[in-house]
Amino acid sequence: MHRNWRLSLPLVAGLLASVEPASAQQIPSPYRYVDERQSVAVFGGYAITDEGRLELGPESGPAGGVRYSLRISGPFTAEASATYFPTTRAVWDTTTVDAALTRIGEADLGLALVDASLRFNITGPRTYYGLMPYVVAGGGAAIAISDEDDVETAAELPADARFDFGTRFAGHVGAGIEWFATRRLALRADARDVFWKLPTPPAFLRQNLDVPEEEWVQNFVLTLGAAYHF
Repeated sequence: MHRNWRLSLPLVAGLLASVEPASAQQIPSPYRYVDERQSVAVFGGYAITDEGRLELGPESGPAGGVRYSLRISGPFTAEASATYFPTTRAVWDTTTVDAALTRIGEADLGLALVDASLRFNITGPRTYYGLMPYVVAGGGAAIAISDEDDVETAAELPADARFDFGTRFAGHVGAGIEWFATRRLALRADARDVFWKLPTPPAFLRQNLDVPEEEWVQNFVLTLGAAYHF
């Protein structure tokens, strides 16, 4: 009996030596935590505008800008952006208002949109298979930084019959998604509903027409961009 046990010891030792240690099982997670709290981005796209009931507002056109983001905590991120929107607006003969306006030309209009937003990342401070979807809301100002009035001057339209965009409050709601191509570099698609008020020239109001003093309009801004996280 003892002799058999002694003979089996080398066999058992050989079997144990031939067995490789079992490697720990690892289940890869589709989630990856984003350690970086800040990012800067550039973007470009197209603004689809509502020119208003009187068709005096800015027309649709390309837009582009820059954005800075800072994660506050958990899924919440604060953002600030500046967008330049070079566009045009129709010029109408607003001195002879009857059943219909007469279009007499077109004027260049350059708008700057500056805003602050609160962004909610649906997956929290992490990506899901490299994707980070989000919703966003905020507000700021739409500022006319250039507005050519050559057509209105040539037509000798009085000042109170001219459309003046000026500086308007601009709010927005939207949604988008970031795709992290690398740990720090992400591509971003964004869609926003941007709303502001269009003023009505005083000449319209004096003629007792059924027009509002100001009119809320919705404008859809679609952009693609690249962001660097740090």
